[in-house]
Amino acid sequence: MEPKRLNKYISDSGFCSRREADRLIEEGRVTVNGKEPDAGTKVTPKDKVRVDDQLLHVRDEAPVFIALHKPSGMSATDDMGVRDNVVRAINHPASLQPIGKLDREDEGVLLLSNDSDFVRKLSKSDSRLEKELIVTVNKPFSSEFISKLSEACASFIDGNPKKAVVKKESTSRFRIVLEPGMNHGIKKICEALGYTVTFLQRIRVENITLTKLQKGHWRTLTAQEIENLKHIASAKPDKAAKGKTVFKPKGAAGKDQASPERRAYQKPVKSGAIESNGPGKRVGKSRPAATGLGSSKGSRGAAKGVSDRGGFKGGAKKGGPSRGGSSNRSR
Repeated sequence: MEPKRLNKYISDSGFCSRREADRLIEEGRVTVNGKEPDAGTKVTPKDKVRVDDQLLHVRDEAPVFIALHKPSGMSATDDMGVRDNVVRAINHPASLQPIGKLDREDEGVLLLSNDSDFVRKLSKSDSRLEKELIVTVNKPFSSEFISKLSEACASFIDGNPKKAVVKKESTSRFRIVLEPGMNHGIKKICEALGYTVTFLQRIRVENITLTKLQKGHWRTLTAQEIENLKHIASAKPDKAAKGKTVFKPKGAAGKDQASPERRAYQKPVKSGAIESNGPGKRVGKSRPAATGLGSSKGSRGAAKGVSDRGGFKGGAKKGGPSRGGSSNRSR
């Protein structure tokens, strides 16, 4: 591995961000091979970098970016002390970290990477990622519920609300598109309206969908998908809008022009369903080799412990308690 700046090395270890690393260096809390480093010091994995006498480790590996169809009953964490976590299930040689939150009982698109700086930035920018969800609640709802839900998720610019697009799928199930800057805490909003979310499936993050991706399987992101995510992670929020969504140009009819992703309607993936990967394309289950940026097609694999029909072996039993804990906020 080529020598890298000390603050980048500390960030890549997962200890803290680059800005926080600069502060630690200035405070004299960082040593390189037992000595205080000079400004602009570059290091390699052979050097011994310590923060407050804690030795840091950075693996010499190519960057990896993955999209997983996370099944229900699997914890979206890299903590190996948590039962049935996604990193252990994928069993990839790279030191992957999940991006953002997806509760253990939820399923759908989950992004992972071994680029610590990228993971940190994108996780902080999570509300700036457009997401599409299929949500089921515990009882039938009315059109009033849809209206209140749309308003509760709305973003504001110059005092004008932009409501979330919500479509009724059945008497107790709806589809919702959460644009950047909107309130993404769907479970809390439904609870405040008197409903409990019994099932949540995240079918899209930006232009990354579950298409041809069986439950429990993963694929590497394409170069274009990675570039788009990096742009979002590095973009600074509009100071005037304070990071909130701006209106899209209006068409001739005076309506907001929908994005291509919104116009493309994707049916929810049924639990246990088998999806075709096209002729001649077999989803692999072997341990993958270390890879770099995704190709135009991407690579595929299956999470360890997932059957051919997408079920997760060893997960939380149906109707039983879940272990390992998860966030109250679903994204």
